[in-house]
Amino acid sequence: MKTVKLYPERIVLQDEQHQDVRTIDVYEAGWRVNTDNLPEGWHRYAWRDNGGDGHNDTFENWVYVNHMNDYISREDVSALLDEHGGMYFEFTDSDLAKQPIEMPANIYQR
Repeated sequence: MKTVKLYPERIVLQDEQHQDVRTIDVYEAGWRVNTDNLPEGWHRYAWRDNGGDGHNDTFENWVYVNHMNDYISREDVSALLDEHGGMYFEFTDSDLAKQPIEMPANIYQR
């Protein structure tokens, strides 16, 4: 089976006032992921580019317009994102002990 390597990132989700709400570990997928093909226990999230220097970009459950990237995580923050309609976020220092992961290449197939 063909696989792809995804690299770890750590992000901080923030509320409307850019106050830190929750830190989560994610893996950068590079483009749109088909959730039907994700292994059980993984969740897909999307980064929306809202223009500017990135300070107003949002992390959401799904993005149609201004989609920058998809991320996958074992952490389910869907309800938190729904509650806020997406959240501002910042990248923070990654856990140096976290290694890239291998995922089936079909996570991108429709």
